[in-house]
Amino acid sequence: MSAVKHIAAVLLLSTVVLAQIPIPTRPLGVVYKNASSSAAIHMDVYLDLACPDSKAAFPVLKQVADNYGSRLRLKLFIFPLPYHRNAHLAAIGSKIVHGNPIPGHSADESVIMWAQTLFATQAQWSDLATKGDNLSQIQMKIASYSSVHGYDVKAFQQNLTSSEYDLGARIEWKYGCSHGVAGTPWFFINGVNVAADASWSLSKWKTLIDSLLNGRTLYSNI
Repeated sequence: MSAVKHIAAVLLLSTVVLAQIPIPTRPLGVVYKNASSSAAIHMDVYLDLACPDSKAAFPVLKQVADNYGSRLRLKLFIFPLPYHRNAHLAAIGSKIVHGNPIPGHSADESVIMWAQTLFATQAQWSDLATKGDNLSQIQMKIASYSSVHGYDVKAFQQNLTSSEYDLGARIEWKYGCSHGVAGTPWFFINGVNVAADASWSLSKWKTLIDSLLNGRTLYSNI
């Protein structure tokens, strides 16, 4: 190998190393109702807890999963959009509850319950609602919703500043970026991006999923 080619190879390798996102210690995302990885349909969805469209899509996604039972695995990823100021704090909160599950519930169930609480209170901690608040006040507001699930609010607020949970939220966000996610909600069916949106009803999802379960490979939008 010539000196020029050797230098080029080293530079290329350096670029790859620098671009490597941290490898998580476990598969990312949370599975709804502990659905099996052997399900025929894998539905992966990226949500931003501060996003109104994600809030709108959330109940329909649960309807879809409940409708198909063991035939479909719904997996949710928290993907805080950078232009939603408070979204990253909400995502950190999801890592806190995953690491410290709600009593009587699994780690994945706890995150889904946290998401449901944050969606229900979204208007209260939105960028608009907190535009005059400083970071500490916003942290306290988001932490206050943890009391619904039995957490100590002061401890939860302290954990919102934890580098460990912050890193976990960042890794999940980078993971989404590495898969081409550029907004929320963002949908994949069996690993393929689906051009759906928050307006899709259970009926519309059934049109797509029933076709796949019946052995039809679809190439166009529903």
